[in-house]
Amino acid sequence: MIGGRVGNWFVEAQIGDGPNGPVYAARGFDDATRRAAVKVFPAATDPAFLDRFAGELLALQRLDHPNIARTFDSGTHAGRAYVASELAPGTDLARQLEAGRLTWRETLAVAVEAARALKHGHNRNLLHRDLKPAHLVRAADGTVRLVGYGLAKVFPPALDPGRVLGSAAYLPPETAGGKPPTRRSDLYALGGVLYTLLTGRPPFTAATLVEMTHKQCYALPERPRMLAPDVPLELDEFVCTLLAKEPTRRPASAGAVLDELERIRGKLERQGEAVTFPPKLKPDTAEAPALPAALGGIDPDPEPSRPAPRWAWLWPVLAASVAVALGFAFWPRGDDLDEEAVRDAVAGGVRTGPRSDAERGFRRGLALAGAGEAEAARRAWDAVAVGFGGVESEAKWVGLARAGLAALERRGVGARPDRRAFEAALARAKELPPGERAAALDALAEVVRDDPAALDGVQAAR
Repeated sequence: MIGGRVGNWFVEAQIGDGPNGPVYAARGFDDATRRAAVKVFPAATDPAFLDRFAGELLALQRLDHPNIARTFDSGTHAGRAYVASELAPGTDLARQLEAGRLTWRETLAVAVEAARALKHGHNRNLLHRDLKPAHLVRAADGTVRLVGYGLAKVFPPALDPGRVLGSAAYLPPETAGGKPPTRRSDLYALGGVLYTLLTGRPPFTAATLVEMTHKQCYALPERPRMLAPDVPLELDEFVCTLLAKEPTRRPASAGAVLDELERIRGKLERQGEAVTFPPKLKPDTAEAPALPAALGGIDPDPEPSRPAPRWAWLWPVLAASVAVALGFAFWPRGDDLDEEAVRDAVAGGVRTGPRSDAERGFRRGLALAGAGEAEAARRAWDAVAVGFGGVESEAKWVGLARAGLAALERRGVGARPDRRAFEAALARAKELPPGERAAALDALAEVVRDDPAALDGVQAAR
């Protein structure tokens, strides 16, 4: 193979050997200045598969982010499947871990760049599916790139029953249980990678694949601080949240992970720690999502549940009232609206699946309102009203979403709280002597214990 041609690439040297096949450093056959990592899959010999696999990988060529190794092309050569990707300079984190664990500051930097890369891919409805230390390459300047992005969809990682290192150590519980992966599955794997970087070992160790799968589904790992006491409490809790067994208890998206990392940095800086995040590199095309998260996207999981407010008993009544109000206010009057579809949607008709993204968004808001999630329902309906306001074919669902928003406003349920009195009390507490200040802040924390934003304000005042 070395010295020969694979597709439009001239193979120069072998640089790796994974369970699915070897990886070679190569240069362009027509352009010697182009460099690539060419992975060959010798076990992929089925003619039907070889005919279609290159088409299935075309979507990966849409990824264009400084923290992702780009996919150049793919195809077959001499009956062998191959994929040519950008040759990422540096050393993968699996090899770096052989010299010892990373510091928590280094791990935070890796988390930020990995989350930026996942956000870019998830916004284009592409999952990594095989995130592990060997698939993160860190260059000499500290820049981290994800390699092998999305290949596991076409070439699933080989899981050897007698060998549980590599991919099996970061397998999400839902995937191990046979469910399809979601973007929260990638976030679980990211949590496993961060755990390994902080402690020097994966969250679970096992002698067999069966034992590892059982632990991924049912066991709880030791907290990172138990193995590495220097890890800040905030980072310890964050990693444990990513490793939650129930997907809905993890952050909803890679963007939410980045927001949480910013909050962690703020808390650490208030404690006197110097924390520097890697600057955003250009071009960064990760800012515009392909589909609003409120409309489902690639993640079918619902939003994480929160403690029910004291007025939760009102929600069944509100949901019924909204359904009746919507039925009377928006029933077809001589136009071409589908009467049966409206009746199904408003009267609880989830007997058939949504026929459009706008319908999905409206139904999602209705379900959230019935569950007591007023603010989430508001976001879902607002996304439908704004995103599809000018689309004539979706006028029905836009109207229903606006009616739902109006119903929430009329009842004042889920409205944003007036914080003026709280802010005045907080300002007064800051002026008190130390002993009285602590008591006043404790009292304020007890009053607003169900309000995360207010609690952050009290914590900052300490």
